[in-house]
Amino acid sequence: MLTAPIRRTVTASLALLLVLAAGARADSHAAEGDGPNVRAAAIQVAALIVDIDRETRELTLQTPHGDYVTVTASEEIQRLDDFEVGDAIVATYMTSLAGEVREPTEEERANPWQELDAAAIADLDMPPGVAGMRVVKAVCTIEGMNRVAGTAMIEDPRGKYHLIGDIPRERFEGRQLGDTVVMIYSEAMALTLEKAAP
Repeated sequence: MLTAPIRRTVTASLALLLVLAAGARADSHAAEGDGPNVRAAAIQVAALIVDIDRETRELTLQTPHGDYVTVTASEEIQRLDDFEVGDAIVATYMTSLAGEVREPTEEERANPWQELDAAAIADLDMPPGVAGMRVVKAVCTIEGMNRVAGTAMIEDPRGKYHLIGDIPRERFEGRQLGDTVVMIYSEAMALTLEKAAP
């Protein structure tokens, strides 16, 4: 969990989402056959580990630009115990966005975090790489946006940060920092974790 001063810094900074424009590389695509509302991105980023939850396999990463993103280590990463808070790493992770970005209903505000099962996402045409990843419908706060890079950083109801990439420009229309929106997305899944060279 991030401390209050760090959260204020994250929220206040307008440059939080420059990861893709400087210091990170994104290879993104729409899955074959999917509609315009489903986007997936594989992102490679240099970062410091600032928190590890070994039970859930979640790592919170901070990039050189001060951005935060929480990723879940995939089962293919078998040596998670080799990583510690403070380690400089290079991580490659995948995430995706589906459905509308819109104002939440009262019912959604009352139940802001829903893990969706296979039946619930069957009609979303999620990209093939998302299979096996946890897909959630959550009431989130927009903490940063980069319309040029097509990225948004959101804070979920648990206080975790997610960097969503390859968002069409029109999705940003009428949105601003601090907005509360409903999003359906796959949690960031770390495909590789490597310690950075000294």
